[in-house]
Amino acid sequence: MEIVRGLHQLKTPMTSPALPYIMPYVFEGNDGISLFDAGYGTPEASDALTRQLAVLGYEPKHIRRLIISHAHPDHLGMAGWVKEQSPDCELVMLAREWQWIVDRWLDNDGWTKLSDQWLVRHGVPQEEIDEAHAQGNLAPNSPNAKQAATGGSNGKDAGASAARRPSMRFDIEPEVKLEDGEVLEFDGWSLRAVWTPGHTPGHLCMYETKHRLMFTGDHVLPHISPNVSLHADQEGTSPLSDFRHSLQKVADFDTAAALPAHEFTIPDLKQRCAVLLHHHDDRLEEVRDAIGDDTASAREVSQRVKWNTGPFDDFNIFMKRSALGETLSHLRLLEDEGRVRRIEGDGAVRWSKA
Repeated sequence: MEIVRGLHQLKTPMTSPALPYIMPYVFEGNDGISLFDAGYGTPEASDALTRQLAVLGYEPKHIRRLIISHAHPDHLGMAGWVKEQSPDCELVMLAREWQWIVDRWLDNDGWTKLSDQWLVRHGVPQEEIDEAHAQGNLAPNSPNAKQAATGGSNGKDAGASAARRPSMRFDIEPEVKLEDGEVLEFDGWSLRAVWTPGHTPGHLCMYETKHRLMFTGDHVLPHISPNVSLHADQEGTSPLSDFRHSLQKVADFDTAAALPAHEFTIPDLKQRCAVLLHHHDDRLEEVRDAIGDDTASAREVSQRVKWNTGPFDDFNIFMKRSALGETLSHLRLLEDEGRVRRIEGDGAVRWSKA
């Protein structure tokens, strides 16, 4: 679908019926094309991209630039394949997101050990963690963990079959590492980098100045809310506070339309941001109420709140980790507001109402 002259919205398949596709955006240029996101590193996704580029008169070898919104597999997953097809293709992302990749995803053993300890501290039984390791799937670079990285309560599914698991590389260092507010110009296009932490620490939105278009990645979606989690390597930060500020940040732009990575075009970005802020206000109340009259672990709170994808106890270990992180992001903000108290002792963290 052509959005404006020379800008096209494509669709490449996901691995879950909950969100059946991701929407890459193609910018036509003088000697090739540029992409904002591409899709999973599956044969089905790369085949779909190849077919749709052919309709526009291009091949993957014509990709000169791949801009990545964030380092989840449905966005970064095809980068390795794209670089194979077009070796001179420039990979672009926020410098903050690349640092997150280096700190978390490239230190597989260190992050796994930290995450295991974090799960136990917040109420997940050691036996459940040991069982996941016995299956060889709990490390962040395992196929199932890559799938689970995208979400917990927002409907993105971590349970793809082995035959359709994505192949992706985290170790491709971007040639261009943007800073917030930096302008990327190519072939008559001018895109301003907008740092929108929350869903990931270095999530990138891009504002196209001529047509007043905001490319929102997973930061703002038209129907669902992205997972906003506080994980083991984010202690001392408040991802939900960051996310809320980031929503206001993009809402303040003069935007004709927002172009997200999933679902459909958002005609009124400001209004959608307001809805998401209201959703998290309600979720904060639900999380606080779920603590009860005594104390509760984050796992117990997660068992008591409602999830769009079913009961917490029915989740696999990967979705539990995402859901637990989302619960903790709300508890952390409630703590900062003085509405709950964090209680630590005997290697465990519990919460009470303030």
